[in-house]
Amino acid sequence: MTQEHLHIALNHLPFLGSGIATIPIIVGIVLRSKATLITGLTIAAIFGWITPIVMSTGEAASERYEEGPVRVFLDSNVKQALEAHEDRAEVWSKVMYLSAIVSPMALGISLWRFSMGRYVSIAAALLGLAALGSGIWIAESGGKIRRPDFRLPATAGDNPSKKVDND
Repeated sequence: MTQEHLHIALNHLPFLGSGIATIPIIVGIVLRSKATLITGLTIAAIFGWITPIVMSTGEAASERYEEGPVRVFLDSNVKQALEAHEDRAEVWSKVMYLSAIVSPMALGISLWRFSMGRYVSIAAALLGLAALGSGIWIAESGGKIRRPDFRLPATAGDNPSKKVDND
């Protein structure tokens, strides 16, 4: 398996995992359920720590593009999409790293003193939502690397619910 394959396989896990983990974190806080809160924080911590792997494989994939072997499989307009994806990932992955640090801290504090951990878990939930948003922003540009149709500008007449009559 190449670095590109691994990157594509793992790249959505940190932000989707953090976003999904927000649900049990919030439920655990609101219902004062230690088990639910611990479950959510554990999910957020595990998926958050996949971020370094995603960043490393993305960097390796970019280097393979620059060296040439991957370039033959991509069209000539991919450079701008690749640069946008790299720039976004470099800046916004910090939110995912922060979520990956705060979630285990909140987990530890919640295991030690549940009443105190609930307050730190609010920060973990907010960072999980921020990680979800930043991941979507990064992924939007990443999709344009392999999908030239994602690079087309949206037109005012685009309406996905409109049916085409082929008669």
